[in-house]
Amino acid sequence: MRIENKNWLPLLLAFGTVVNGQTQVDLRTQSKNVDFSAAPETRPVKTGAVLPATCNTGDLFFNTAAAAGANLYACVASNTWTVETGSGGGGGGGLLTVDANGTTVGSRAILNFVTGGGILDTLLDTGTQINVEAMADTAVMQSRAAEQSGATTLCASASGSSTVYTCSMTPTLDLYTTGMTLEWEPDVTGAGGPTTLNIDTLGPKSLKLADGATDPTALDMVGGRLNSIWYDGSVFRLVVPPPMLGVAAITQPACAVALRGRLWFTVGASGVKDGLSVCAKDATNAYLWRVLY
Repeated sequence: MRIENKNWLPLLLAFGTVVNGQTQVDLRTQSKNVDFSAAPETRPVKTGAVLPATCNTGDLFFNTAAAAGANLYACVASNTWTVETGSGGGGGGGLLTVDANGTTVGSRAILNFVTGGGILDTLLDTGTQINVEAMADTAVMQSRAAEQSGATTLCASASGSSTVYTCSMTPTLDLYTTGMTLEWEPDVTGAGGPTTLNIDTLGPKSLKLADGATDPTALDMVGGRLNSIWYDGSVFRLVVPPPMLGVAAITQPACAVALRGRLWFTVGASGVKDGLSVCAKDATNAYLWRVLY
């Protein structure tokens, strides 16, 4: 059958245009309650390994070459991209900028607390925030309580020897250090002459008077009497010669060059005056105790 009516031609042309054309929907004005949760894939922003050279304010771009957590960029002004770190308010991923006294150290997604010598850090996640508590490690740092107790510098002997002394300290001494000072308490009165002190089995070191060469006398190491000593890198030295007191069971030593300038004080009994003398030599180089009182 042959159709001669040419009025069908415009209709067929219009139908072909509808079939072959592409329908476009403006989601901004022609949609409501758009839900993509069931969509197999969604890409809400442009993606690439290099930021576009141009952009308009409000554009977003996902940089696949950036570090994880720092991929999302926003165009904050014409042709100006800024990474969106997500560091404000609710937290989340992204970069944290760390400053030290106003100077930027760096920006990273992870902040790691590493304890140093004498410092202990306790970190607790409360569920809403992370608390960091720093405290002193009293096993390394001196505390006021330990300083007041005197325990950390006390070296109390218990060896029972009058020439070879030993002692232990709390905390245990790790090594002899030049210039170190401590308080030494001999348990028994020294015999005088060559004397050594061994602290925490680090090895015996000679004990000398303040000059670092002269051996102490018996009166320089009275049992139970505290002495300040220091280590000069080779020997222990008495910081200041202790006063020489005439006490029970201790006989006044002979005045000699080692005792030159030393005082001897004697406590007088009831009705008897005290006595004070000094060890000194005369013009003939004879050493004697010279009575001062």
